[in-house]
Amino acid sequence: MGFSLVAWSESLDTGGVLQEMVALKDQHVTTKGDDILVPSFAPNLIALYALGATISQAQFSTPSLRERSLIDISPIDINAKPASNPRIVDFVHSPITLTAGEGARFFVAEGADGAERETGLAWLQGEAEDVPGGEIETIRCTATTTLTPYQWSLCELTLSQQLRAGKYAIVGMSAISAGAIAARLVIPGSAYRPGVIAFDAESDFGTTYGRYGGLGKWGEFEHVYPPQVEFLSVSADTSEVVYLDVIKVE
Repeated sequence: MGFSLVAWSESLDTGGVLQEMVALKDQHVTTKGDDILVPSFAPNLIALYALGATISQAQFSTPSLRERSLIDISPIDINAKPASNPRIVDFVHSPITLTAGEGARFFVAEGADGAERETGLAWLQGEAEDVPGGEIETIRCTATTTLTPYQWSLCELTLSQQLRAGKYAIVGMSAISAGAIAARLVIPGSAYRPGVIAFDAESDFGTTYGRYGGLGKWGEFEHVYPPQVEFLSVSADTSEVVYLDVIKVE
């Protein structure tokens, strides 16, 4: 399916009371302070994730949700960065419809002695696309970009092997770097930036939705124009690994 991953992150001393986080600057959606404006191409919420070393509460808010109820997020991931089996709140099978153009905000509370970094992620779905027929292949890719902590950092991917000439559908990914929180793809010609929780080790694992067609088709690329990747990390990593699940369609 067409979907995008967006993020909020801030160092806060909340005193145990919910406070909104600043939206991370983003080239593919509009951000204004604490707001990420819901894009018209992806107005449906399909998952949420809240992360922090002593995070105690998290909430997702938009004006349209206030007509019903705001989303109190449970479970939350009480860690400085993701570990295996991250606590994602999943609405994949019953997406929540938001209003295009409204501001989405992410609130957190924490119990640290002083300020602490908290991060929130949201997955926004657009038009769903089924997985095309064909065999899924997994391709290892690497990058050597120095990441900027707590910002989306764009990386050029180097594929570990040559692809046969033609067009490929992306149907999943995993991503690894030393301080990784999340990663998302920048696919040539696509409005979406689909992504996943990322990890610091090859042995970590996430939700099966992110791999092998669990979220449908993410987009397509020609073999000579592979996607780029954006990492969100706690540290200035210099080595990144991405595994792409692809199906040759032409």
